[in-house]
Amino acid sequence: MGGGVRRLLLCVILLVALLARLRGITNPLLDDQAWRQADTASMALHMLGGLTDIPGVFLPQLNYDGVTPQNVELEFPFLPILLAWTWTIFGWADIWGRIWSVALALIAVGGIYYLGRQMFTDRVGLLAATIYALMPLSIYYGRVVMPEPMAQAWSIWALAMIWRWRNSLEDRGLWKSGLLMAGAILAKLPQLMLFPVALLLGFYPLKPLKPKRIGQIVRFSLIVLIPPMVYYLWVHLNVAPSSQFVSGILGGNMTNSRNLNWSLLGNNIQRGFTGSALFLAGIGLCRLLFTRSPAQIALLTWSGIGILYMVVVCVRIPLDYYLVPILPLVALLSAYALDRVDFLPGTVLVCLFLVLINRESFEANAYLTPKYHWNEEILSQARWIKDHTPYSSILVLSDPPPMTFYYADRVGFRLISIHNEDIPSEVLNQFPADFLVHLPQSPPKELFWENVRNAYPEIGPGVFDLRVPTYKPR
Repeated sequence: MGGGVRRLLLCVILLVALLARLRGITNPLLDDQAWRQADTASMALHMLGGLTDIPGVFLPQLNYDGVTPQNVELEFPFLPILLAWTWTIFGWADIWGRIWSVALALIAVGGIYYLGRQMFTDRVGLLAATIYALMPLSIYYGRVVMPEPMAQAWSIWALAMIWRWRNSLEDRGLWKSGLLMAGAILAKLPQLMLFPVALLLGFYPLKPLKPKRIGQIVRFSLIVLIPPMVYYLWVHLNVAPSSQFVSGILGGNMTNSRNLNWSLLGNNIQRGFTGSALFLAGIGLCRLLFTRSPAQIALLTWSGIGILYMVVVCVRIPLDYYLVPILPLVALLSAYALDRVDFLPGTVLVCLFLVLINRESFEANAYLTPKYHWNEEILSQARWIKDHTPYSSILVLSDPPPMTFYYADRVGFRLISIHNEDIPSEVLNQFPADFLVHLPQSPPKELFWENVRNAYPEIGPGVFDLRVPTYKPR
């Protein structure tokens, strides 16, 4: 395949990937995974005016649960910092976060092409990039304001660069891959699973174990592991126990053997990757088992780690974006399976056959369309609060989802759970708050909210003034 044709095909793939990710580009951060998207944007909002405050800017802050923004234990805020600088220059708008995520997703597509090309052939690289670009899970999480697009882009290019370094016969440049891998782990902790893969891509087989080679392995490992260890320890020690989210997930979800949702995991895998991609990945894995390849051990190890990650982590955390780190592996194995058909008409026939037998899996709209839906009432209510209440107001939200804090530009507290028979004054007096917000998605608790309306004036859409109790007779 000529270089010009290859570049043209890659440009077409990138264009298709871009168009697929432009759907819902102007949506507010209220579609699927709104909570995590609003948290990411909230961190950026709190950085405005303090971007040169080092190291304070590296400590994420969220506008719950307290009367001031709270320090929280989360991933290194690469995207919030980038977003805050963008807002500083161009002004506050949600679309900037989506634009950065789409750009990072395209970088990841390019990285998959380069990695597949370096490991196998140009054909595998192009097929892997195509499959990665079109998997439903990749499409949706390639335009969200979350750490996933950045973590994906950096980890994929880290693997591509260490493979290139291994085959370049040069001693210099290993640090570039190490820094990218460290950045990926800082951006999203599950990317740590790719560290053994990077070691195998760069250094397997380990013989001969010369001092120079041992030194390279140690140096690469230190570059990759020390920054995340230092950062996660530092942020852990600088937040309250109730705000230790990363360690809370590890200590809570990972040790809870009762929270195993196999059916939801299977559904997320089937619809997020599509049955055809999974089928091809299985064929590619079988081919890899019986075909000698320089990348064989690394990819087999990656497959084992990926399966272990799904049955240990993803089954306990039933959020489909935890499956995003598996996308590059599925794309590469699928492309490796198709590469066996080494002429274009045969590839086309195989693809058509797979579409026919897995047509339900290719109907991505059944999976994707609900993800783009969002509730206009949440945004209009938050805007009313922003326009009609003092900036210093403290809110209490009727439910845990905190998106209203971001769009109202306010801080406050959340009611984790309320019961229909609860007395409003007893529930609300524990918070030093000014307004109670009845969120549109709150479950109906008719008696509780009837008592709220009898006790406090409703001054806006679902907004009750806690400063002036009315105590209307029932």
